Amino acid sequence: MNSTNPFESELVNWKNLFQDCNINFLIGSGLSNPFFGTLGQIEVWLTKLEENHSIEQDLKDFIKASLYGSYYQVAMRDNVDVFKAKDLEDIIVEEPSTKNELLSNTYKGYKDFLRTLNQILYNRRSNTVNKQVNLFTTNIDIFFEKVIDDLNLHYNDGFNGIFRKRFSLSNFKKSFYQKSLHYDNIAEIPVYNLLKIHGSITWRLVGSEIQFKGIALIKSINQLLNESELLNESELLDIVQLDEDIWNLEERCTTIDDIIKEAEKLKSIPDVSEFINEYEKLQVVNPTKEKFKDTTFNKTYYEMLRLYANELEKENSILYIMGFSMADEHIRDITFRAIKSNPTLKVFICSYTESASDIITNLKSDNVDLKDFHNVELINPFDGFTIHKFNEHILFPLLQSIKTN
Repeated sequence: MNSTNPFESELVNWKNLFQDCNINFLIGSGLSNPFFGTLGQIEVWLTKLEENHSIEQDLKDFIKASLYGSYYQVAMRDNVDVFKAKDLEDIIVEEPSTKNELLSNTYKGYKDFLRTLNQILYNRRSNTVNKQVNLFTTNIDIFFEKVIDDLNLHYNDGFNGIFRKRFSLSNFKKSFYQKSLHYDNIAEIPVYNLLKIHGSITWRLVGSEIQFKGIALIKSINQLLNESELLNESELLDIVQLDEDIWNLEERCTTIDDIIKEAEKLKSIPDVSEFINEYEKLQVVNPTKEKFKDTTFNKTYYEMLRLYANELEKENSILYIMGFSMADEHIRDITFRAIKSNPTLKVFICSYTESASDIITNLKSDNVDLKDFHNVELINPFDGFTIHKFNEHILFPLLQSIKTN
């Protein structure tokens, strides 16, 4: 084993955890970065915009469309490229400079992660725990679905049906077994339970049902934007660029007043009603304090949070938190409630940076100090601790050690 591995002394203990415990992951947007980005203050901006009653409705709608449009550009639009991706390089480009290299790097990170976990599950020594991993994610992109499909792995994503795939929580936690052709030997097959807490760009509300529609809605919005030239001709405000400019020039966060002032400079305001209407068909958690446009998705959201809480209450469970800064107050509250009440739960919080400043700051808002919890460990060995480093330093050595034994 590589002596430079910062976790070498802990791998024996972690191997036992992966062999004998219920395995959970909480995945945030950091895992899909840098191919998909984030718009850090969008929740604040949209909330403040809704509270502002001093500006005209058409200007307010334009600013909302600009926020939606910038968020759509950085976090949703390029799911079409993920869906179409094939024959990607099975290597990591150290300094990716092109869109295709960013896609290839992100895809490989997910691929190595899921494929290695699958092998670890195959080699579980205990029959008292099933061969399943719960993947709770706030990501709305399709990287998980794409890689699971490409690797031909088994999974539960909450949908059932053929021509009309409908969502229900009863479709999770299903086990799969393989019977041999000649001797009827039965073996359990590893399964991923994929729970997209914040919804997905593949979901569509039809009546009172959430149905799986693939990337059809993303294609529809892309076509609308191309035809209307709202984004192509920069008729909407570029919030990402505005945010960067204000930070570089004034070293402060952009406010909704800055955005309103920029919008008021325009001589005419384009019609954005069709774009807003199409965008709000997306069944994703809107980045506002209100979050929900309909009760069906509201109910689904809280049911998945309840399932998340139930899994953390189980005896001998582990939770790895990756690409997630602990900013979501609902998830943060549920996680630490389980940490306090379940002494057999072990939680590992992975940080991209060694300082883990974003995680520590978000926890401080709840007066949480990780030093006070015996069953929580912060994994922050160095700056740039990506999914590739997690695979290299944790999953690959764990699988090798399990196979050796």
